[in-house]
Amino acid sequence: MESIRGRIDGDVSALFRHVRALLFDFDGTLVEPGIDFGLMRRRVLDVVAAWGVDPAPLRALPALEAIARVEAVLHDDEAREGFVARCHETILEIELEAAERVRPYAGVPDLLRALADRGLRVGIVTRNCRPAVESILAREPLYHDVLLTRDDVPYVKPDPRHLLSALEIVGVPAACAVMCGDHPMDVQAGQAVGAVTVGILQEGVGSEYFREVGPDLVLSRVTDLSDYLP
Repeated sequence: MESIRGRIDGDVSALFRHVRALLFDFDGTLVEPGIDFGLMRRRVLDVVAAWGVDPAPLRALPALEAIARVEAVLHDDEAREGFVARCHETILEIELEAAERVRPYAGVPDLLRALADRGLRVGIVTRNCRPAVESILAREPLYHDVLLTRDDVPYVKPDPRHLLSALEIVGVPAACAVMCGDHPMDVQAGQAVGAVTVGILQEGVGSEYFREVGPDLVLSRVTDLSDYLP
């Protein structure tokens, strides 16, 4: 297990003493990372080019952010709506194909159920689409009190409103919540609402991956989280 010191010197577990809810990213945190984001970005940029927009300035952006950037500069309503629809069809195809392959990480179902048994609220907040997530959960059930995909909210991570919407549903203030995820944007969203933040390392990735955003804790496996909860 790999960890770093958080906002409180000494015992990192002190961060979790008042926790009442835990929010989790989905892909790469609770389940295996099956989505090829590089392929997704390339296919979205192909759509961008087909709509007459130069894709070069967008190559470093995640797919959803690239779509939003182009949507903002397409002033013709019909062109804009057609562009957005085609992009989301492209993304959906990739997400649904990936959903057929992925499985939860070992120990995750037991972890989530154990959290619920301790009276903690459990939420899943993901940029993935609801059909893909639900297809995985139908095959591999994971306990949760709330699931908010990108289809369920107008703003997605790293926008903090994605997390705030989930916390409002479970009735827990952000100061009593933890946000766990495998991407810096998960940490940024958690920090923006004032939650405890936990970075989860994918295999072969070191803790320096999160150095710029500085989460309160970095773990090699999400199931190690149970070692820090009171």
